[in-house]
Amino acid sequence: MWCLLKLSIVLHCVHSVRIVNIRVPDVIQYGTKDSITLDCDFVTNNVTGLVVKWFYMDKTQPVYQWIPPQKPQALGILRDKVDLSYKVSHNPYTQHRALRITSPVPELTGNYTCVVSTFLAEDEKTRPMTIFVPETKFDMIQDRLDDKYLNIICSVEGVFPKPELVILAGNRPLNAKSSIKVIEGRYTALTSSVVRIDALPPTVEILCDMQVPLANYYSRKRDLFYRDPPPSSSEIPNSELNAPDSGHLITSTTVLLVTAVVISLLRLHAT
Repeated sequence: MWCLLKLSIVLHCVHSVRIVNIRVPDVIQYGTKDSITLDCDFVTNNVTGLVVKWFYMDKTQPVYQWIPPQKPQALGILRDKVDLSYKVSHNPYTQHRALRITSPVPELTGNYTCVVSTFLAEDEKTRPMTIFVPETKFDMIQDRLDDKYLNIICSVEGVFPKPELVILAGNRPLNAKSSIKVIEGRYTALTSSVVRIDALPPTVEILCDMQVPLANYYSRKRDLFYRDPPPSSSEIPNSELNAPDSGHLITSTTVLLVTAVVISLLRLHAT
């Protein structure tokens, strides 16, 4: 029995397939790269029946397949999106293990699994990839509903993947109502919070934090809120509005001096 076990272990080692490393970009900003490469570095002692496959999201259907010495194939979501002439090495049994995606788009965000198999063994590894689109618009509005309540509205448009919005007064998160929708493959999100004005400090910083967890991306809007705002011009007394500005007055003495100079110049010119 022990001999059979040792023989099984030896045969497994001889015919094993092992993926040494799978290289998949974690986060890429859309439009910054013409192509991206996903590599599946493996070793094997037996190439009989060797097949390299890449799967997107699940393992029901491959999106890339290479069976040496045949040419590789791009399938499904990657059809017509892969440079099939790309070679990562000169080894005839590893040269097409990697796939080079041309013109990567956000819709290719997801998990990618490499599966390497022979007739006797198989190995697989999975890595996520995010193709990120930053926001096209990010706004925060403060709206006094009356003397008692303040409505804070925060919105973001054109971002991918799904963003998260948080409103804070100082460093304290506020309870908020949120909505989100997808427009042409990009996310538009809005969140709002209504707070009592008398519950806020006399002066407080209002913040809106926008995060995209899958892209490890963060952005912030900030503004100051004054519980007792300075008076507007309509509230300033008329006496103050009509008060002369001494810096712009021309005194009567100045007018007389200017007139005398002009008369003297005219007399000189006449003579």
